[in-house]
Amino acid sequence: RCRFATGVDADELRDLTVPGGQGAAGTVARLRRTVVNAHPSTDFAAAGSAHVTALQSSLISPLVFNDRLVGILAVYHVARSFYGDAHRRLLERVCEQAAAVVHNSALFEQTREDSWTDPMTGLPNTRYMFLHLSRELARAGRGDGEVTFMVLDLDGFKDINDTHGHR
Repeated sequence: RCRFATGVDADELRDLTVPGGQGAAGTVARLRRTVVNAHPSTDFAAAGSAHVTALQSSLISPLVFNDRLVGILAVYHVARSFYGDAHRRLLERVCEQAAAVVHNSALFEQTREDSWTDPMTGLPNTRYMFLHLSRELARAGRGDGEVTFMVLDLDGFKDINDTHGHR
């Protein structure tokens, strides 16, 4: 368990999911504008949490990349009305940079996923199978284990595709 210096338990914030358009975080996502000093309990309530929090103020800013919302960044504090204009300006600058990083990271992950799957079926392709096979062979080699590999070839499958389509 982690407890911040402010006395707020990290579990209060872990896995908090606020539905779109609800709470202060949802308002930021919908309006794409920073919210300063909203009460954090609105986010906890929107997330369905009955937990009573010691947090009293929030600073929430959208992560926007190429006019597309990629997330939000929220910071909370136990003091009421803690955040000011200087905090807002700093968080907005951080969010500009973070939005690009989040976008590029998501794009990288999607590209990597796409490189491992067949676009028509969504099933793993040859590249993925070789990667997986090499991992399994290495793991079996470390533990004196065995690996079984089976290859199937379906005769006449071209006729099925030609008659019924690839999907």
